[in-house]
Amino acid sequence: MNYMNKILAVITAAILSCSSIFAMQEAPDTLLHITTPSNLLITESPAGMKVTVTDSVSGECIDSVLTEYSSYASIKTDTDTGKGYFREKRPGHNILELCDNSSPWGVSMLGVCVGLTNPLGQGSPEGLQWSKSFEISWLSCINVYYSFGRSDISFGLGFDWRNYKATTAGRRLVANDNKGIEWGEYPEGVTPKYSRLKVFSLQVPVLYRWSIPKSSLNLRIGPVLNFNTYASLLTVWDDPDGHKMEDFTKAISPRRFTVDFFGSLSFNNIVGLYVRYSPMKVMDASPSVNFNPLTIGVTIGI
Repeated sequence: MNYMNKILAVITAAILSCSSIFAMQEAPDTLLHITTPSNLLITESPAGMKVTVTDSVSGECIDSVLTEYSSYASIKTDTDTGKGYFREKRPGHNILELCDNSSPWGVSMLGVCVGLTNPLGQGSPEGLQWSKSFEISWLSCINVYYSFGRSDISFGLGFDWRNYKATTAGRRLVANDNKGIEWGEYPEGVTPKYSRLKVFSLQVPVLYRWSIPKSSLNLRIGPVLNFNTYASLLTVWDDPDGHKMEDFTKAISPRRFTVDFFGSLSFNNIVGLYVRYSPMKVMDASPSVNFNPLTIGVTIGI
């Protein structure tokens, strides 16, 4: 019996000791809470461990905390330096951004432009129509930029579709022997619908962006380099029996490289207006119906 009493006494003492240890432990406190990614510096010395957070742009100290070591603590230190990568919205880059927040370089994606295109200088008042001609452009599916202050310079890769259209009765676009385009007649007895010229381009926008102070407006200006890889003509009409007929050809030669001047003003990188003009003619062949496209429209996500 005395042996059992001793065992119970030992077990009871152990339980009481564990209870006193757990009672002395406290829930961990949050020593430092920073919501924006910045530079983090951790240093150790015999005095303790110090955590310092500084702003990645200005270099100013945001906050710091020191955890003191006891006088009999054994200290072992080493040094390591690294960078963190964040998905973050920087001013002027709304849709996507992958960047090292300590670097002025970044990668982003810009949105789309939709507008009406005026074929200037075509030499015919009854030719291609501004109200029927349009442009759809994905300005940059990938965009590399360098930031400084409230501005940045970017280089991107995107796509552009331009559709120049004429619905004037009795006139349609046809390809000539030099792979140019000219005005021709519809077949006799048919009901004309429309005739259109389509041009597809790979584009490289080189743009300067400025964030206007004390506003949510962003201004972008710069050249857009176009590599015009595809062009076609399509004419549609109804025959005397009411059947839809088409005349399609790719035997035309657009100018393979053109430069446009681009400018946009957007609100909070969500929606805005843009203007785009090319001082270079669309077609390369001569003689040919030719013109300089001027587009005015809206931007989404730029």
